[in-house]
Amino acid sequence: MVEDIGKIISNGFETYTKNLNLGVPFALNVIITSLLAFIILGFGFLNIFGPSLSTLENATTPQEVLLIIIPLVITHLTQIIILFITFFLISLAIESFFNAGAIGMARQATETGKTGLTAMVEAGKKNVVNLFLADALVGLLALAGIVFMVPGALKFDINQLLSPEKNGAPLLLIAGIFLWVLYLLILGLVLAVFRYSLVVDNLEPIEGITTGFNFFKKNKSDVFVLWIILGIIIVAITIIGELMRFSPVMNFIWPLVNVFISVFVVAPLTTVFWVRLYMTRTGKEVYFNELLAHPNDLGKLKSDQ
Repeated sequence: MVEDIGKIISNGFETYTKNLNLGVPFALNVIITSLLAFIILGFGFLNIFGPSLSTLENATTPQEVLLIIIPLVITHLTQIIILFITFFLISLAIESFFNAGAIGMARQATETGKTGLTAMVEAGKKNVVNLFLADALVGLLALAGIVFMVPGALKFDINQLLSPEKNGAPLLLIAGIFLWVLYLLILGLVLAVFRYSLVVDNLEPIEGITTGFNFFKKNKSDVFVLWIILGIIIVAITIIGELMRFSPVMNFIWPLVNVFISVFVVAPLTTVFWVRLYMTRTGKEVYFNELLAHPNDLGKLKSDQ
């Protein structure tokens, strides 16, 4: 019996509540990536700009600070780019390991009802390279959407913003940005499952992406509905965060609460939902599935007690 979206959400939520350790991979990812940013970017910028920072002592206005910093950035632009690329690649590798680990834990919890950190380590080690490459490929696909901005960018002149008579290029650029955002949304929808298919089935990068896309084509409505539900949750949390700004106390506390909710609730729940959807639609063994597939077994169990 194939579970509908309502069953996937309710059973997925129950799986999550019985396995709160599903938030551990996401927490470790945030902690390690933050430390990495502090080490690589902090010490990197200190090494690049350190000898010149003493000149900032003589700056008394923001304009003077910019006049000092901008030439430094231009002078060390190559080093800065290398620094950011290094940080991006290392952080992507770390994120790939923990995302693969989280999906592995979600798969085990969905299959058996329980999971542990051993599943995280095993799935992470087995799929980190493939997921890293798949994420990089999808990132390139997302970046390709910048082509929508090219016509407007080529004709754009910042002086036109002050001239209402000549607003064609800015409007063209805005239209390009809109099309890029639309392209990213569509790409995110049709490839919503590729990470989960890759890890659950231990696939190669391109195979994982194509399998995720084929899964979407066969299950468009289910993927779309779950994608919308998860999107609404994210929007609701964002709106709540904006409302919290009106309270001085909550404005201070909410960022910490928001991180906690994102790491320990939204991220693991999202993973469990997508994993359960993929597993139920591809005929894999799912916890509780026996009773759902054979309702008479529940009555038999009760009569035997």
